[in-house]
Amino acid sequence: MINKKIKVLLLSAPIGSGHRLAAEALKETFENKENIEVIHGNVFNFFPQILGKTFLKVYLWILGACPWLYEAMYKWGNKGEGSLWMRSLINGALAYLGEGFIKKAAPDVVIATHATPAGIMSICKRRNKTNLYLCGVITDFTVHRWWLCDGVDTYFIADERLKEKFPKEQETVATGIPLRAGFGNLEKVTCRKELNWKKEDKICLLMGGGEGLLPMEEIVTQLLKNKPHNLRLVALTGNNQNLTKALKTKFANSVEVFSYTDKVPQIMCGADMIISKAGGVSSAEVLASNLEFIIYKPLPGQEENNAKFLANYCEATIANSTEEIAQKVQAMCLYNEEKLSQGKRFYGKPSASKEVCNFVLKRLKNILPS
Repeated sequence: MINKKIKVLLLSAPIGSGHRLAAEALKETFENKENIEVIHGNVFNFFPQILGKTFLKVYLWILGACPWLYEAMYKWGNKGEGSLWMRSLINGALAYLGEGFIKKAAPDVVIATHATPAGIMSICKRRNKTNLYLCGVITDFTVHRWWLCDGVDTYFIADERLKEKFPKEQETVATGIPLRAGFGNLEKVTCRKELNWKKEDKICLLMGGGEGLLPMEEIVTQLLKNKPHNLRLVALTGNNQNLTKALKTKFANSVEVFSYTDKVPQIMCGADMIISKAGGVSSAEVLASNLEFIIYKPLPGQEENNAKFLANYCEATIANSTEEIAQKVQAMCLYNEEKLSQGKRFYGKPSASKEVCNFVLKRLKNILPS
């Protein structure tokens, strides 16, 4: 038995919301245990704030205006050993900048939800010659080459099939992607009642993240052309205030709009289908919510690989035009309730966060002094 208070350091990066949400889910789970202190760190805090904001602006601009450039960088980084000098350069600089933060935190275990903090801590372990327990939580249904670092003791992955991406000697545990409380633990009938949705309606969600990468206006326009009588459209716009205003103005009587809300688990549980992108965490939330999943034009890189995995193994559908989306939604509106509800819950892993937490604490019992 461990007598001292265990310090857990969660490290994420604000590149997309998924890495942060996975870390927050783990934080929530660890904090429900006794005698544990949890720190959630952001590697962007290792350098001046202006640099982080500039990097994020450039990153989002590339995704929106030059996805081909992101695709080229992703593939270059994922190809063999050729890009690892760049990874070492970036991680080495950040390890130097973040050394004070890490020493002050003095954690017993570090859990990284992004490849960069995993690489940073791998360098810190080597520099300081420490046996710190280091874990990586991969928040996609694919594994990028930059995730594979010497010094990471355990990787938690989305699915057993991803184990082949790692060296045979590497410890990998297929827990699923950590999700916030509520996913997979709610009743559809109760959620629909709370949201004032009729039993006979087919609820179609549109969700593209706070960055607004899903062209909701174009999709809604197409869906309304031959809208089935039982179709109800619900848009989740996150922090995108411009999109919220545009949808409420243009489709005031046709779309129910939710801006930032803490009721996402209830909304997803109560719905029947969703049109979204193929981010790792959001896709895991869809699977845990038992929704028919239409992925629209996955972005190149990990999202494209996520989409392929989800289509091959989890019955997701990929649509490359708004016309395709409309056809698939119309077909789903003809499904009876039994077909809409029968199928996909076993793909979701809502208990992933608890499994990661329990595994880590069990391992620490063997590492830390009593």
